[in-house]
Amino acid sequence: MSTPADGADVSGTLLVGVPGGGGERRVTAAGGPLRIGRDPLCEIVLDDSRASREHLELTYRAGRWHLRDLASRNGTFVDGRQVHELELTAACSVRLGNAVDGPVLTFRPEGPPAVPLTVTAPARAGDLQASRAEPGLDRSAEARPVSQPSPGARFAAGRAPSASYPTADRIRIGRAPDNDIVLDDLLVSRYHADLVRDGTGFRVVDLGTRNGTYVNGQQVGQATLSGGDLLSFGHHQMVFDGTALHDYVDTGRVSLRAEGLGVTVGGRTLLSEVSFDLDECSLLAVVGPSGAGKSTLLGALTGNRPAQAGTVRYQDRDLYAEYADLRHRIGLVPQDDILHRQLTVRRALRYAAGLRFGPDVTPAERDQRIDEVLEQLALTAHADQRIDTLSGGQRKRTSVALELLTEPSLLFLDEPTSGLDPALDRDVMHGLRELADRGRTVVVVTHSPLHLNVCDQVLVLARGGKVAYFGPPDEVLAFFGAAEYADVFTAVAAEPDVWAARFAATRPSAQAAPAAERAAAAPAPPRQGWWRQAAILARRTVAVTLADRLYAALSLGLPVGLAILLHVVPGSDGLGVPAEPPGRSTEAAELLVILITGAIFIGLAGGIREFVGEGAIYRRERAVGMAPGAYLGAKLVVFAVLNACQAALFVLLGLVGRSAPADALVLGAPLVELIVVVWLTTLAATVLGLLVSVYVSTSEQTMPVLVGLVMAQLVLCGGLFAVVGRTGIEQLSWLAPARWGYAAAAATVDLRAIMLKPTPEALWAHTTGAWSWAMAVLVGQTVLLTGAVRWALRRHEPVLESRRKRT
Repeated sequence: MSTPADGADVSGTLLVGVPGGGGERRVTAAGGPLRIGRDPLCEIVLDDSRASREHLELTYRAGRWHLRDLASRNGTFVDGRQVHELELTAACSVRLGNAVDGPVLTFRPEGPPAVPLTVTAPARAGDLQASRAEPGLDRSAEARPVSQPSPGARFAAGRAPSASYPTADRIRIGRAPDNDIVLDDLLVSRYHADLVRDGTGFRVVDLGTRNGTYVNGQQVGQATLSGGDLLSFGHHQMVFDGTALHDYVDTGRVSLRAEGLGVTVGGRTLLSEVSFDLDECSLLAVVGPSGAGKSTLLGALTGNRPAQAGTVRYQDRDLYAEYADLRHRIGLVPQDDILHRQLTVRRALRYAAGLRFGPDVTPAERDQRIDEVLEQLALTAHADQRIDTLSGGQRKRTSVALELLTEPSLLFLDEPTSGLDPALDRDVMHGLRELADRGRTVVVVTHSPLHLNVCDQVLVLARGGKVAYFGPPDEVLAFFGAAEYADVFTAVAAEPDVWAARFAATRPSAQAAPAAERAAAAPAPPRQGWWRQAAILARRTVAVTLADRLYAALSLGLPVGLAILLHVVPGSDGLGVPAEPPGRSTEAAELLVILITGAIFIGLAGGIREFVGEGAIYRRERAVGMAPGAYLGAKLVVFAVLNACQAALFVLLGLVGRSAPADALVLGAPLVELIVVVWLTTLAATVLGLLVSVYVSTSEQTMPVLVGLVMAQLVLCGGLFAVVGRTGIEQLSWLAPARWGYAAAAATVDLRAIMLKPTPEALWAHTTGAWSWAMAVLVGQTVLLTGAVRWALRRHEPVLESRRKRT
């Protein structure tokens, strides 16, 4: 940064002329740093929409006054040129928001003038030290733009570091107090990374962390550093200048810029050249008629479903190219609840915190963060209340609480007031206003125009994803010449192209970013242990099941009820050899049909409801690093245990008072062998139900599928009629788990020796080989179905979903 000549003396008092009749303010060095902007909390408040909420920062350092642009939306200008930082050594005028007609601030240091005012340009790559100005230096030369600055220089331009750390031969960075650089951030591991000096310079080495180490936005295991590189550890961005690390903490004050976003699916345009700039700590409402592309825009802005054209700038960083680094700083609250309603608020947040924070974050640290978020959102009194008993507004605040656990800087909400009455609508919008005022940038998609006045900006989308308006809420009606917002929606729906063209005429055209910038838009693989994630998810699944008392009762009541049906079958021989001549009967075959079909029904009924009920939760957790294999593995473990209990109840209660099979083939005890057959059949049906659950979109769609699958399994099992030798039917039956479950059970029972009309069905032979073959096929089907479920889950992957839509 430029400074006056040696020996220059600038007084510690500064006179600031405020536009709009604000008069002249005298500020002193003793007052500390002060901020200038539209925010009422600023020391100098400007009533002009071209000024950002926090536009400038004025500080007094080393006997000199310094003025710094706080990454404002519309910029700061001196003599028609945009500047980022000024050293106030003489009286000067500064325009905000526009180089020609923006509001003018005047600054006049008291005391003898030193040298002419000097202006700093963004630092060159690796140049983070202040440069000295020569007396009489021409300002236009000083302010020349720098071509292709390094990532660190671009990031540091206009910002002041919160701390600087000199380098050494080895520096350890982490959260633990015995690190050389201690970062108080739960997204940082206790021992996160080492900075090591070797023969060629410095290398950064990741220590196997949960959230990763990033260099210039890309995740690395280790990397050689150059001057001007940008390192990221959690919320901390550090610029390496070759000799020191300069720390910039992402505390939430970030800007958001969309540049020419475009999405087309099947020849239909969903977004068309959407561009806008959003100041830090602002609240933006996205409104428009149904089908205008609001949810598509939300997916593009969050990086979950990147736009096909254009890009998104997070504090001037490419969100798509650096998504793996930035995703933890973006919170998304979908329209559907992203918490299990059966749990209490605190318990649901504990499971979420366990998945989002690393294994070295202690339960006490997680609970402390949960308590902070609950207090921030006025939910402390409801911490131990079940989520399904909360009001609509409280449930939305609970979903927001989940996102605030990781302290995101950008918070997006999709229809948070949907289904709420006007009072709750107002409470939610005012709550979002408070979040923005506390230092976050918030974007909310809404159909309700009732409380747009609390927003800083409103974006009106027309059909086809065209921008019909972007600006302050108090100018919306005037722009459309409307008396109320309903008229705005009507006008935009009737003439989308007209209003989009009218608004575009007021703005310079935006250029879409090239496709190459979007190639890296893929989430990094989760760094948290697979087993730890699976354990957390399994515990949560058990907790949700037990908390839903009706479902838990039905899970155990269903096999009991089906066991009672077994006793409706006439006869008393059960699965043993009939005592009466001729030593044969239909009883065993009939019992096996109910046992195997019942096992199919139990499994399908449990699995088919699972994913469809928590799809929104899965998608959000997947976006922040949950491993899909851990999710599926946890489900399988829980269901395997539950299915084993169900199978044991079903068989034992169903055969009470009836004879068991005469002898076993493999497992020693015939009753145990039969329970294992029913268990594996139930588990295969459960996985089949999970597969269906991934593909359906509503619970109502599962019922006809459930009935159809049960009936198909009943017909193809081979117990109702012979399927052997029937071309087409026999081959189709090979795909049915019931076919192989029935064959294994028939082999255990020696059904061919008991039934009235012996069958040539080789799979029913009372041999170890026949039983083992049927069980092997049943296990193989379960494995293949599990692989199919894992593949089907890919359709809910955020980035993959976007790529599928582009094809």
